[in-house]
Amino acid sequence: MSRSSSTTRSCAADAVLTAKLGSLPNVTVITSAQTTEVIGDGTRVTSLTYTDRQSGAAHTLELAGVFVQIGLVPNTDWLKGTLKLSPRGEIEVDARGQTSLPGVFAAGDCTIVPYKQIVIAMGEGAKASLSAFDHLIRSPLPVAA
Repeated sequence: MSRSSSTTRSCAADAVLTAKLGSLPNVTVITSAQTTEVIGDGTRVTSLTYTDRQSGAAHTLELAGVFVQIGLVPNTDWLKGTLKLSPRGEIEVDARGQTSLPGVFAAGDCTIVPYKQIVIAMGEGAKASLSAFDHLIRSPLPVAA
């Protein structure tokens, strides 16, 4: 069951993900909601309160868990024209985290690396930092003016 209408916001995730979400019989999609509180009993989540951004009405949902999803669109517009970006706006990197600009490394969900998960981003960050260190120790020192 889906609670959304043309006057409410739509999900800003990939179309494949929103289509899958909409096909699940045990999911209610609520858009234009501003979460105000996650409530628990000290051992588990029991409910969530939110305000409907359209009407201003407050609602409480009884539930057993909360999954936070921020979105899949990388915040890389500021890099356009500086680094090579994928058609989706992700920073293109090689296996070492090197970007198209020599000496600049990137890691995390803003790159083309698949599986946008924190554990993947942490590993990629470690790899990119080691690659940056390797790059720096192998680069000649600039001559002082």
